[in-house]
Amino acid sequence: MRKTRKGKKYFNQLFVTYSVAFLLFFSLLFVTVLGGIYREQYSRNVDVQHQLISKIQSKLDSSLSGMDRILTGLLFNRSFIDMMADSKNTAVLPEYDSRMMNYFLTLDAPDLSTYRTIAFNDDTYYTLTKSDENPSYIKKSAETYPWKEQVCQADGEKVILPVHKDSFSSQGALVYSIARLVTDGFHNYGIVEVQNEYKNIALACSIENISGQILLFSSDGTQIYPETSHETTRSKNLSRDIFQLVSEEKTSEGSLQKNRAQITYITSPYSEWTAVMYCPVMDVVPWGLQMILFSILAFVSLIAIVLILFRILTKRMVAPLNELSESLNDVSLENLSLELGQQYNIEEIDNINHSFQRMFEHLKHAINVSVQSKTNEERANYLALQSQMNPHTIYNTISMIEGVAYMNDDFEVSELCIRFSKMLRYLSDFSRDTYTILDEVSHLENYAFLVQKRYDGKLKIQISVQEGLDAEIIPKFTLQPLAENCVKHGFRSSNDRFVVNVTVSGDSASWHIKISDNGSGFTTKSLETISKQLKESDAGLKTQKDLINRKIGNLTISNIYIRFCILYGERFRFHYGNNHDAPGAYIDLKVLWNAKAAKGEEYD
Repeated sequence: MRKTRKGKKYFNQLFVTYSVAFLLFFSLLFVTVLGGIYREQYSRNVDVQHQLISKIQSKLDSSLSGMDRILTGLLFNRSFIDMMADSKNTAVLPEYDSRMMNYFLTLDAPDLSTYRTIAFNDDTYYTLTKSDENPSYIKKSAETYPWKEQVCQADGEKVILPVHKDSFSSQGALVYSIARLVTDGFHNYGIVEVQNEYKNIALACSIENISGQILLFSSDGTQIYPETSHETTRSKNLSRDIFQLVSEEKTSEGSLQKNRAQITYITSPYSEWTAVMYCPVMDVVPWGLQMILFSILAFVSLIAIVLILFRILTKRMVAPLNELSESLNDVSLENLSLELGQQYNIEEIDNINHSFQRMFEHLKHAINVSVQSKTNEERANYLALQSQMNPHTIYNTISMIEGVAYMNDDFEVSELCIRFSKMLRYLSDFSRDTYTILDEVSHLENYAFLVQKRYDGKLKIQISVQEGLDAEIIPKFTLQPLAENCVKHGFRSSNDRFVVNVTVSGDSASWHIKISDNGSGFTTKSLETISKQLKESDAGLKTQKDLINRKIGNLTISNIYIRFCILYGERFRFHYGNNHDAPGAYIDLKVLWNAKAAKGEEYD
């Protein structure tokens, strides 16, 4: 009975070991693949949301621009301006009213898609509408026109009015409209407004079979769609929070994930209306949960089948070992031999049987060797643990020095410690594959703070980054080593102030990083050395022999040149030399936007 338990125990251990290893590997693979598929589908659905929002904005802009086209058509019609200017006389003549209707109809043809076109001033009005026409009501509404001051201040520019009820009709249909001032540049003759029914907005924003909610806001955050009269307070608060999140973004369009929801938005440059699709994260991939559950079920079924096969195979593998274990129980000092009752024709088992005879003879020696080996191993482990050093010890020490300086009111030393600590963290951070100009500028600013303190007014490092370029990817350790080279080689002890300029700028063809100073400049020998290094780097890049020089401790000009060549290939251009109109030297790292741009440029 005892022997059987031992056999089963080993069998269970072997089975569990292989099963756990298999489960861990394939579970990780399963999660990775399933997660990748889900993320890919999630990203695609976010792109689809962006396309839907873009389509909605296009429809709205098309509607508004069509309405504004009617306004501009009227304002560029000299006869229309003359009729509005002489409205006291023309208002009583039917033929002018007919002529005005022809203007309206011609500009709104062929669809007659607008709800109302109206031109009015203090003397008269002309209107083309799908609603009822009550002259006294319209005249009264024209006198109390609520946006008169706003339209007059626009001085002929378009004014997109908020969604409102048609003030020229007692029916009060919900409309959106554009108005302009009727003027010839010297005198104002009235206001012309084109209206369209609100249902056009609702139709543009109503998209079937989507998992998200469409929202439309004006530039001041007023909710345009859906209409808020029937919304609950909770819905209004949610809409307000969504607009607040979008308004905090610096871009006119994009997508963000906040409060367990995916928010995709586009702000129209024409109307300044913002269209938003709000969708809970779990609903971005509508079938995501079902896919995950189905995949888990299939995975569990597959695992169950594989484990059954594992158990059968393991049992067959363990059978000779069980017999071997039973035979070993008969071994003693008087009987140092081992015999198996069944031949398994397994080479490994036969080798074990033969080896046991030799093993027994050297048992004591093996025990001594094992004990000594174990002792050496434990000592090696101890020394290895002792030699390890947590890099955070350095940061904590600097932090402690900074704290003491701060408590002693030595704020300058405190700030120096903080800046130095940030530099160390950046130097030791290799958690990312790519770094941006913003990362490098931040590191350079910390270095500049320290080195400017060192030279106390004799050194100035000026940094300028053109807007929109701070997210461009560059090799780590680019800006600070180049600036340090300027200080190291260009700065001389003198009464003059040494200035290093680091500029990041671009145009439609390229962007570039230029580092220049007002120091002593490159000597002829230095220029020859750099030229030689760059030619050797080009040759090394072709044969891959110089890539070893990319290690962190070798941040020379040629090293930076090699890494930019690897990162940007033929798009990279390198220029260097002495300033033509001032003392000092410069280095220019230039990257073309288009790989097909003009070729043939060489470094100076």
